[in-house]
Amino acid sequence: MQIEEWESAGALPLLYRELQQLELESNIAELEAFGYTIVPPEKIGPAGYHLEIKEALDEVVGRRFGTLDIDAARWDDVNDNMRFLIWEDPIFEKMTYNPAGLGLAQYLLGCNCILSLVNGWVKGPGDARTGIHGDYLDPTSDALPGWNVNANVHFFLTDYSKEDGAISFLPGSHRWRRQASPPEAKYWADRAHPVTAPAGSAVVWGNHTWHGSYPRTKPGVRMALQCEYMRPRFQPQEPFRETVTQEALDRNPVRFAGLMDAYGPFPFGKNDRQRDRGADAPGATGHGDTPAYKYLSLFDTEPADGRTTPRPQYDYFKHDGQMSFERHRKYFGRIKAENEARRAEREG
Repeated sequence: MQIEEWESAGALPLLYRELQQLELESNIAELEAFGYTIVPPEKIGPAGYHLEIKEALDEVVGRRFGTLDIDAARWDDVNDNMRFLIWEDPIFEKMTYNPAGLGLAQYLLGCNCILSLVNGWVKGPGDARTGIHGDYLDPTSDALPGWNVNANVHFFLTDYSKEDGAISFLPGSHRWRRQASPPEAKYWADRAHPVTAPAGSAVVWGNHTWHGSYPRTKPGVRMALQCEYMRPRFQPQEPFRETVTQEALDRNPVRFAGLMDAYGPFPFGKNDRQRDRGADAPGATGHGDTPAYKYLSLFDTEPADGRTTPRPQYDYFKHDGQMSFERHRKYFGRIKAENEARRAEREG
């Protein structure tokens, strides 16, 4: 059918048309039906795109633990995360807004999702594996929300198969809307479906889908880059908003500032939210009062170059009644004027 910009659907038609351009309709269907999908390398980047990422991750491993060729035995029976990678190499920043990965994450979470973490996975041979689980790790909740809170995109930097120690999934488990119990995790550990895909592929899933991994039975290591996204009301796992610099914002597109949650309203201080900053936010950062804030093309890779700025340092204990009053009056005055303009347009 003809996809139009229906008001009732928000930004989804704009996103869907671009996912069509990327030929990802079947991946959307797989997410809906089975809870995860595998994206082939050619839909993610040019041939061999992953080699630059692998080289960057190799260098991180070398700086933190010693090079893989010299200290390979360190990874025997190890399945480890390289935490907080993003500022180690600009290629990690770039992959957070890869059109296929971010596009499918936005389909699951909304076009104003933010970045939660950027990790590098390194797994050596031996018995190490990830147990079966869902990613909504709230031990107080028996039943999970119907919508996804977070979504994962894993870019494979080496080939994946059961023998390689691949990630595994329980197709259809996203419909169960609950966490795996310890007996269930044990039962499904060797019954889950392993992912078989070449280096450069990616797997995408939402937090409801149960998954784990198999032990690696081959020499060498399995490697992947993990980008996890989340709805903006929830707490990210890594401190992007606090650590992003003006230089990083300048060299990346406007959407990157949204992923950093640079314009988010939380946490509140005594002066309430910084309404001026949110209202004046550039389009597609997830905030702002203009229709343009709802969506930024997945193909917009033009550097922001000064159009976005880091979150200011706030004094949460300060309270200025007059400043707070003026801020609220300016904000709600703008909302009133825009509502009146839209009403006049409809009636005109």
